[in-house]
Amino acid sequence: MNMLTKYIGASVVLALLTSCNDFLDVQPKGQNTEDQMFTTITGYEDAMFGVYGKLASSNLYGESLSWGLVDKLGQEFGYDNSQDVSYYLNRYQYTNQQARLQTDAIWKNMYSNIANVNNVLRHMNDISSAPQERRLIHGEALGLRAFMHFDLARLYCTDYTRSDANTLGLPYATEFNLKNRSRYSLHDTFKLIIGDLNAADSLLSDDNNVTYNNVLQRDYHQDRVIFFNKYAVKATKARVYYAMGNKSEAAKYAREVINATQNFKLNTSTSIDSVMRFPANKEMIFGVYAADRSGAIRSAFLRATGAGTFTEGRRDARSLYETDHFTATSSDARYSSFFRENTSSGASTFSFIRFIQNDAEANNNTLKGFVLISLPEMYYILSESVYDTDKTEAISLLNAVRKSRGLGDVDASKVSTRDLFEQEMMRERMREFPGMGQSFYALKHYNRSFTDFRNVDTYQPSDAIFNLPWPDVENEYGNKEVHKL
Repeated sequence: MNMLTKYIGASVVLALLTSCNDFLDVQPKGQNTEDQMFTTITGYEDAMFGVYGKLASSNLYGESLSWGLVDKLGQEFGYDNSQDVSYYLNRYQYTNQQARLQTDAIWKNMYSNIANVNNVLRHMNDISSAPQERRLIHGEALGLRAFMHFDLARLYCTDYTRSDANTLGLPYATEFNLKNRSRYSLHDTFKLIIGDLNAADSLLSDDNNVTYNNVLQRDYHQDRVIFFNKYAVKATKARVYYAMGNKSEAAKYAREVINATQNFKLNTSTSIDSVMRFPANKEMIFGVYAADRSGAIRSAFLRATGAGTFTEGRRDARSLYETDHFTATSSDARYSSFFRENTSSGASTFSFIRFIQNDAEANNNTLKGFVLISLPEMYYILSESVYDTDKTEAISLLNAVRKSRGLGDVDASKVSTRDLFEQEMMRERMREFPGMGQSFYALKHYNRSFTDFRNVDTYQPSDAIFNLPWPDVENEYGNKEVHKL
């Protein structure tokens, strides 16, 4: 049993007011009461391990928000068979009952975990011992609260750059109680997200060493890359400001992460084996430990190879990765590392092998977790943010990622204008992020037409596609008053 799984049960007490039955089912015998939990620093750590364990669950970043639902919405993967829920997700048919169960589960489980975080926060001053550890936990908890609300906003709300002062945002949960959560406008929701991130940034100011030694141990000061560390906060700030269209602030925080070379650096080899999956040596800024997902991934991607019989990669993978232009000195290592081409009767399908390549890797638990924020994304954000003021640097940043993947410089004609540059950046994100749950957010941000994973149907951007439906219970019983900050 891995460390985080072991401690999922330790945070059950945090969910007692959240009606999350599947979470309550894991309560171990002899579970400490809430009062007992927050009497020592170990109790606070146990509670946070529970939060991280919940993040790694199948309804959140262990599947739905990484290689599952959100990557199907992003057209990275698809299942061309109406007997599978993916068929309806690929077509944005949110009224389908099974699809709706999945979108509702994300909302419920995310707010359940936000409640867990809020319970830790309300107990922060219950003890006076271990001030340094409590400072770390305090900063992580605030950062995670912002991180989770931000992803909810990206999924369920209108894109910030196309909103106005009256656009509805989220219920932003800052307390642990049974009251209906207050709704805010989208602009105020983002102010609350930034406020939490700023507070977290201050609390984590001394959290400078976030490397991962590949050895799990119960030490809150080690392997900080699997905790919501200082640079995870800064990277999330870069994401948030990028989503807001605030290029100067997005560039500032992306650059701070990139410049933290004592912790992070791009791959320098034509092989990307060491960075293709968790812990993505020196490229993972934040990830969750989850060694129990290999079976589900094998079932989704490796059980068959025929079109319409399994979860396929994009059928235009060769075109996406521009394999016809590969040379002895320039070829995209992601193509062969992420996908395996299957050919039968002249037709090709692509099996996704980034996480596990075969049954042996599944049985050996080769997969240890999921990367939630990566260094290449910071290069992309910085590149886009400076393009209008320094095109040379912008293209250089894009080329730095390309080089780390075995490619030569991008063709100048593809990035000569802002419009062309964004088209190429969208393709670059599609090449880099399969399995990481980021492509749907990119489609939403760029707001351009796009094709499905079959490269057959073309979709025009709309809120009907990009805004997931709120759960009926939230619309029926939630606090409908929009609060002002």
